[in-house]
Amino acid sequence: MKFSALALSLLSASASAAKIGSYESVNDVSAMTSMGPDLDAIGDALGAGDLDTAKSIYESGKGSSISFQSLSLDSAPLQQFTDYYGSSTYGDEYIQAAFAGSTFGSSDFSGMGTDGKEQIIKKGAAYLNAYMAAIEKATAAVGSCSAGNVDESVLSWDMAAALFYGADGEIVYAMGQKRCENFGTCGADGEAAVNTAIFSNLNDGQAALQSGDCQGAIGSATAIVNLMAVPLIQGVLRAAYRIEMEGKGEKEIGYGTVFAAAVLPMVAACNDADAATIEANLTPTKTSTDFAAVKAAFENNYECLNISCEQVSGLVDDNGGFLMGAEPCGIVAAPAPTAEVPAAAPADEPAAAVPAAADSGASMAGVVGSAVFASIATAMLF
Repeated sequence: MKFSALALSLLSASASAAKIGSYESVNDVSAMTSMGPDLDAIGDALGAGDLDTAKSIYESGKGSSISFQSLSLDSAPLQQFTDYYGSSTYGDEYIQAAFAGSTFGSSDFSGMGTDGKEQIIKKGAAYLNAYMAAIEKATAAVGSCSAGNVDESVLSWDMAAALFYGADGEIVYAMGQKRCENFGTCGADGEAAVNTAIFSNLNDGQAALQSGDCQGAIGSATAIVNLMAVPLIQGVLRAAYRIEMEGKGEKEIGYGTVFAAAVLPMVAACNDADAATIEANLTPTKTSTDFAAVKAAFENNYECLNISCEQVSGLVDDNGGFLMGAEPCGIVAAPAPTAEVPAAAPADEPAAAVPAAADSGASMAGVVGSAVFASIATAMLF
């Protein structure tokens, strides 16, 4: 990813450490962490129906010198994303189409109202633009490590952490926190198991880069990419369920559509037909979904995506029991818990397999066995 000379100077001018969640940066990446409040400002403007202000902040920034638009325009996404959308700036094009009420690819936003646009634009800024930018910076960090440039590699890694978290968990991190409540995957400390694992890998990756252990950094970077897909899949599943089973409307169609857009290229790299099923059920013009079909389409590809049924888990009710038909793959729905029958998956006890499956020690052999992550590993090595 390219940034202006000013932006780079702001990012690296100070060597003072800063906390980014449970990660401590070596470099000053405040220009990126301050994008978190900017994202909230975009959401506030959209919520007030002020598309012009939202568009201005999206394109020019507010508290940050880096805008969410620039993350897309100055990007070099993973090849499978560019191939899928036919453009390296797909994120900005998608969001601009939502602003204009026009069309991008097969997504027609012309009939979408304020509620849907709010979801598409704010979440698109985070989960199309910042999400891919975080992946790019992690990839660039490994490339710099391979070239023997430790300082540059750590700067890129710090930038990836900043894009993931923001100032107070507003960007990609926020998705894991919201969905862990819906899927019973929050830890005892309230943090999503997937976010705990991502921070563990960010810290391990930083240590690997500082010591010149490029292979260890590849393992951490790949694990982070795997893990960041989990809340997005959960988000699509929740939207599809709420639209079909609860009769929800444009808001759910909006966020379900943009979450699907963020992960469809990865699913398509595994199975085109399953990606087509997901896309057919979550588009701006849909008024209904087939939740079971969407669920099956994702589950068919968990192994290829290098994630597990336990990591995604299933939608839970207020008592922590799985909703009928929305349980994790391989699990039969249990009755709602009573005083005598404990919850099948209590919200404060996420599936025990998550940390182990997400460990940065996962071998590259396992990753390269996946059509999706073979391309990621290749990008990191060159």
